[in-house]
Amino acid sequence: MQMIRTVLVSAIAALLGLPLAAQDQTYADCLVKAASSWGQPCEKCEIYTGFKRDYSSVYQVQLRNICDEILEVKVALEESNGTWRSFPVKALAAGDTLSAYACRGTGKYMYWARRATDTEIVLPTDGQIASAYQER
Repeated sequence: MQMIRTVLVSAIAALLGLPLAAQDQTYADCLVKAASSWGQPCEKCEIYTGFKRDYSSVYQVQLRNICDEILEVKVALEESNGTWRSFPVKALAAGDTLSAYACRGTGKYMYWARRATDTEIVLPTDGQIASAYQER
């Protein structure tokens, strides 16, 4: 019910051009995919074909904060074996971009966001992500 209320309030505010109150805003909406790529070099990925590094399965994504507030963001990308490569929580100022990668990626990614000053929303830990989203 709360989600329906949030969606309705957001839609009405958008139609009327009104700003959202903090409690009505989903901060994950502040993140947009700025870019993504397959097969680009990634210093952290050490996959070799013979004696040459192979980046063909590397998936990288860049997410941008389009809101005016500082956000704390947690990102995870799926590897081809069904595990999730998660990254430490990162603070993003307005307009900032973060990059994340999967060495043998599937192209799937998830993210969680909260206002940097929000102490009530708890972002998931790496262990929680691994157990909740493990390959089924």
